[in-house]
Amino acid sequence: MDDNRYELRGRTDIDRGRRIVRGGGGLRLFAMRLLIVGLGLTLMPGFAAASDALKVTNARVSASDQIGIDLPLLLTIKNDAAEADAILRVRCPFANFSEKHTVDRGEGAPAMRAIKSIPIPENGTLELRQDGYHVMLLQTRHKLVDGETFTCAVVFQKAGTKETEVQVSRTP
Repeated sequence: MDDNRYELRGRTDIDRGRRIVRGGGGLRLFAMRLLIVGLGLTLMPGFAAASDALKVTNARVSASDQIGIDLPLLLTIKNDAAEADAILRVRCPFANFSEKHTVDRGEGAPAMRAIKSIPIPENGTLELRQDGYHVMLLQTRHKLVDGETFTCAVVFQKAGTKETEVQVSRTP
């Protein structure tokens, strides 16, 4: 046998003692398994129930004649699930950023503090208000006219993303 030539017997390179993978089959098989597991998770009853058990209503922001300001997004969340959930992120088309806040009432005046998530109790209702939990929409991109509506995406830890219609009004 020539030194530069390798004989293949079965699926092993005899001279080098390594396994041979033909046609990327291992990667394709891994991708298929990953897809099947992902589909299985989304079709599980608990996953669908968490999404359906959470309702977002009464979403609103104040009207504003200014651009580049920060406004609180106020809304009501009803959780009929037996598990608690949490707001992880909010994306709105008219603001560059959003932050989840709570209001601390320690010594002195109340102060807003940024938090990682807003907890939503199981089998309960949470109202986001200016003097409690709320989402600040930062650096507005345009004026907000009283009566107009737009859609924001609210991302929950268990229920996933909920598209929510937000009403602009003079009194939030």
